[in-house]
Amino acid sequence: MVDDDAAVYDVAFSPDGSLLATAGQDGSLRLWDPATGLMVREPLDHSDSVMAVAFSPDGSLLATGSADGAVRLYARVR
Repeated sequence: MVDDDAAVYDVAFSPDGSLLATAGQDGSLRLWDPATGLMVREPLDHSDSVMAVAFSPDGSLLATGSADGAVRLYARVR
């Protein structure tokens, strides 16, 4: 479940600056357009708080780590 009032634990800009990823206490990974401030896709959920988020140097992959020890790797989707 995504909670709009949950804390954000980590943020990362894509290498080209076109996306901002946020890691949430509510277990969500959200992708934002930093130019407009709008969320660009539905949140991706972990089963526990997402503690870390990072883009690969070329921006093609996005990695997350959650409090339950899970690490996920996503192909960058807009």
